[in-house]
Amino acid sequence: MINRRTFVQAVAAGLLSLPRASNAQSAGNLVPRIGLLAWGECPPADFGYYQALRELGYVEGRTMTNVCQSAARRYEDLVATAKRLVALNPSVIVALNHPTAKAAVEATKRIPIVMIASGDPVASGLVSNLARPGGNVTGLSYYATELSAKRLEMLKLVMPAIRNVGVLNNPAVSYLPFLADTKAAAKALQLELYVADVSEPEDLPRAFSTFAKRKVGGVVVLPDLLLSAEAEQVARLALAHRLPSVAWGRWFATAGCLITYSAEYPAIRRRAAVYTDRILKGERPGDLPIEQPTKFALVVNLTTAKALNLTVPQSLLLRTDDVIQ
Repeated sequence: MINRRTFVQAVAAGLLSLPRASNAQSAGNLVPRIGLLAWGECPPADFGYYQALRELGYVEGRTMTNVCQSAARRYEDLVATAKRLVALNPSVIVALNHPTAKAAVEATKRIPIVMIASGDPVASGLVSNLARPGGNVTGLSYYATELSAKRLEMLKLVMPAIRNVGVLNNPAVSYLPFLADTKAAAKALQLELYVADVSEPEDLPRAFSTFAKRKVGGVVVLPDLLLSAEAEQVARLALAHRLPSVAWGRWFATAGCLITYSAEYPAIRRRAAVYTDRILKGERPGDLPIEQPTKFALVVNLTTAKALNLTVPQSLLLRTDDVIQ
């Protein structure tokens, strides 16, 4: 035992060294740090995922802290952004779409990752299998091959005589299966597709001009973050060219697209908070099965149908979860 004065003098002289925490989190390790990887803007405090965490008992600044890194809507910067997030040493990384999940997996094999995968997470190499993912990744997937076919089928229900369909596709996410699934579905329905690649928002007017020249009867919007962010422009151009449009998130229908059919994204994001909670309480991500949605929402915009002078069949309306009038 040494007294306080002797101890302080020894430290000052370099005879003793004080232990150093590797970072602020590990110094106490009482407050977990949740790192969210974003393609676009970092979400606000009232974002559904954060709300779900609060409902699970987490209090920002007291029982957890949130950090977010954004790639500023640049796919090519996602991996570098993920590495910046890894450098902050979060307790868990949250990736709420497939591109951010892919970047997070490339950036770390150590930190647990909770993902929402829009493509097949096994085929794309994010996990080894759905029942037991293995490694540091778990979460949810809303991928279903039949979704692409159902969207085309709904378009054909509204326009039985349709033969040509325009497809909005972002080549930046060519590793996802949506274009291949849509082509297979089109072949089965005897539809001819005209694919327009959209890499920047400025490409959209040119894509619709091409569709007009090709005399397509309707437009299908493939899942993609950039196209999602441009939902209003997509809907506006579709109406201007008098083309019924089918997309994958209800916000497209709200913006003015005719039909959307997809899993319920708000519910999936809230489920991601449950996975986060389980990991923070000590469960291993590789042991948590990938969850897949069982409920899908069909939304029809009747205002758009009226503007396009289209009659939506009763058989389709009876299946809708929401009608915009």
